[in-house]
Amino acid sequence: MDREEVSLMVTTDLHHLAKELYDENSPIFHTLMETNDGKLFEKSTEILEALKEEAIAVHPDALLLTGDLTFNGEMVSLLEVKKAMEEVEAAGIQVLVIPGNHDISYRYAMRYFGSDPEPVDRISSEQFAEVMGQFGYEEALYRDEKTLAYVYPVTDDFWILTLDANTVENYCRIPEETIAWMETVLKEAQEKGITVVAMSHQNVLIQSTMMYQGYVISNYEEVSALLKKYGVFLALSGHSHLQHTAVSDGLTDICSESIALYPLQYGMIKIRADRKSFDYERAKLDLFEQEADDRFIETVLRMTEQTVKDTGADEAEQAEMVKYASAMNTAYFTGDEPEIHKLENAEGRNLWKKYAAGTFWQQYIENIVEEYN
Repeated sequence: MDREEVSLMVTTDLHHLAKELYDENSPIFHTLMETNDGKLFEKSTEILEALKEEAIAVHPDALLLTGDLTFNGEMVSLLEVKKAMEEVEAAGIQVLVIPGNHDISYRYAMRYFGSDPEPVDRISSEQFAEVMGQFGYEEALYRDEKTLAYVYPVTDDFWILTLDANTVENYCRIPEETIAWMETVLKEAQEKGITVVAMSHQNVLIQSTMMYQGYVISNYEEVSALLKKYGVFLALSGHSHLQHTAVSDGLTDICSESIALYPLQYGMIKIRADRKSFDYERAKLDLFEQEADDRFIETVLRMTEQTVKDTGADEAEQAEMVKYASAMNTAYFTGDEPEIHKLENAEGRNLWKKYAAGTFWQQYIENIVEEYN
């Protein structure tokens, strides 16, 4: 495969919740639904199945899952993801995984029956590497001793460098020992003429100037500087649930939106034969699109309802403000740049300026417009 194109399918933040962990009719599950951030977590079994079938149909050289494989770190959920990914690999597609912040030792690993959540078995770092071993760890060229980072050789001249910022001791940070390990790996790759693409859960570049703390690796300046030093031109991340691309001095960080959110999209990347450039496009799973859109709209309604009620705007204006905020939020999270530009001059933006200046949502809307101009 040397000097041929390499195709990568990338997705993130599946947040799979095994059906045996909840009763849809229970009071606690209803509470969970009412406080959800827009994910179709109750449809995650169907989404996982669709992702498996899509990967087999598209048949990339590798399927990359950039963390938060489970809803809240339940072992039983991880085992179901493993089973689905085994079928992908049986079709001749290499699967590569890394943990997210919801996967390792997460205290909200629960089952939802009755009126109160009950704790279930969590996943330790060691268990994650063992359970998901065949998806990168067992065939890794190199593994970091401090974290669950590893290097996987997709071809003789193309490596995936995974980064893990989700250890209990170094949450959201790449420890210094791993930085040193990264440099050793990257130096070897450079000397051998091997192209490296990075893969992490947290972002390696700031994706949103308003919402980046806790989403970007806390020592991202050091991490991104090292990647740039050794010619890494592409990084793939998730965590923010935001479809967005950041570029800095030749390094592009593509943050994929959660596949559990409208419109259930994933990314397709072709590393060109020159190994110095790539093509990128988005695609989506063909299911639950209307349900996912409705859920996203309901989430914004819940978040903005009190704010607009306190503005003094009349009912028609309040409705227009909520409608506008929902449309802009959807365009932003799905990476729909044309729609964002279309909404720049819409009346809803003026109503937010007139009645709710200085509120979070008004500032959020203005921040989106500024980012895309």
